[in-house]
Amino acid sequence: MNTLIIYDNKGNVYLTMSGTYLVPQGGVQYLEVEIPEGKILKNIDVTVNPNVPIYEDIPLTEIEVLKKRIEEQDAALVELASLVGGTV
Repeated sequence: MNTLIIYDNKGNVYLTMSGTYLVPQGGVQYLEVEIPEGKILKNIDVTVNPNVPIYEDIPLTEIEVLKKRIEEQDAALVELASLVGGTV
């Protein structure tokens, strides 16, 4: 099995990756950033200098999706009940 190893000029290993990966093209740069809460790193915009990270929202977990769906259904049920004159 092939393994990608990312290391510096002194031989310090920073990352090893097996399976599916992209082989670095050209030089390897780095950014040191603080990732905002609730976000994940999507990629790096290399069209601007200095390069900037691009973040996206952390996807909802299955449980969070189900809770949201229940809340929406509860709200719809309350609205339906108010239309027919009943209570929930």
